[in-house]
Amino acid sequence: MKKQTLYLVFIMLLISHFGFAGSISEYVLISGKFLIPENNTNEINLLKAEDGKTIVVATSKINASKEFGFMLPIVDPGFYYIDYGQFKKRQQLIRLYLEPKQDINLSISENSYVLTGKNIGQNALVQKANEIYNDFGHFCDVPKYNTTYKDFYPFIDGGLAKAETFKKSINTKDKVFNKLLKLAVDTDVEDLSYLFFMMPRTEHPEKDNRPAVMKQWQSNIKFKDPDLLKLANGLSLMSHYFSYIKMTEENPVGRLDYLAEAITHISDPALKDAFLREGIQNSRLRIEEYEKIAPKIRPYLISDASKAFLVEYEKELHKNVGQKGFEFKYNDINDKPVSFSDFKGKFVYVDLWATWCGPCKVEIPHMKKLEEDYHDKNIVFISLSLDKAKDIQKWKDFVKKEDLKGIQLMADKDFESDIAKNYGVNAIPRFLLFDTEGKIINTNAMRPSESGLREELDKLLKV
Repeated sequence: MKKQTLYLVFIMLLISHFGFAGSISEYVLISGKFLIPENNTNEINLLKAEDGKTIVVATSKINASKEFGFMLPIVDPGFYYIDYGQFKKRQQLIRLYLEPKQDINLSISENSYVLTGKNIGQNALVQKANEIYNDFGHFCDVPKYNTTYKDFYPFIDGGLAKAETFKKSINTKDKVFNKLLKLAVDTDVEDLSYLFFMMPRTEHPEKDNRPAVMKQWQSNIKFKDPDLLKLANGLSLMSHYFSYIKMTEENPVGRLDYLAEAITHISDPALKDAFLREGIQNSRLRIEEYEKIAPKIRPYLISDASKAFLVEYEKELHKNVGQKGFEFKYNDINDKPVSFSDFKGKFVYVDLWATWCGPCKVEIPHMKKLEEDYHDKNIVFISLSLDKAKDIQKWKDFVKKEDLKGIQLMADKDFESDIAKNYGVNAIPRFLLFDTEGKIINTNAMRPSESGLREELDKLLKV
């Protein structure tokens, strides 16, 4: 009796503290205990599936007794996810289908959880679906890169059979729930199967050595059901599917055509909208790339969320254009100081690189050819090394050995140098382009190896 009284007091305190309106029956109560002693997590998040991915809707502190709790209103039933740090690693999935009036208790161990409570709804069934996810997720668990196709291939037939058998058992009175849970199982299985082939491995299969089911899953119009957006991995499935197709095609579409090509295989407008918004956000398109692709994809970005996103995205994309470039001064290989302002009146193309950087070295022959072809034009090419200060002689020797042309400089503090911090450089190679007044044209310019760079330079130089 004392426990029930304390429980009611807890509820009333929550209501008074958070100002909940309406009947208590509109809310879900989730309480639990964290049974992983070696994990120092001090809070747990409750995530909600929205637009095909997750958002945090509540956070609970874990007290000294490792207990936590949530109380929240539920307007529309749907999937929610418990995240204590394992979620993004694709480790144990704790997915819940929440509806009003539920009272759920969770006891969370490292690889499993015990589900109890006065009203757990359909979550015993959801827990079985979560186990199937975990079976497949084991092969994509971030720390387990050494799990190879030799382990996955013997598993997949049995894993698929288990999933199909389970789907046949989903037959509650709630037809909306039945459909969504079946879709969730299919999405889990496909998403993790496609992802498996994109994770780093110690052993890789031959290109044509794939389970037969992978081919069976392919379809001209692959994505039709807007309910994918009610799943945490709805967008993930679409992204991993198209990446897998691109990876296995003989003649994959180029970077700029990827998004436009992908949406031809999506029929539902809401799916197209969400997929494109996420794709643009993650693609790190340059200004000139976005301007080329925008006319092909903007008509499909129809939601208020996407329209608002585009306004902010385009503002961010162009925020530095026309601003004065950073005034740097670094030494050349003869220890002579050279300043950015020394080149006023010329266009300036800066290559941020290092002697240890493989992709940077790939660009060197193309950079040499650019310098040769444009040597009599109104443009200067600066190669600015972000090598560590202790490697200054290594850099000088490399410049001489490779007979590098143009202006060769070395920054003073590698990635902590002012120029790197000013332009937010955390990966190289990186290329910067400035006009004759030293103002920014692009702080993420095209590489020397990209044909589009010559088109841009010719336009600027009026060649």
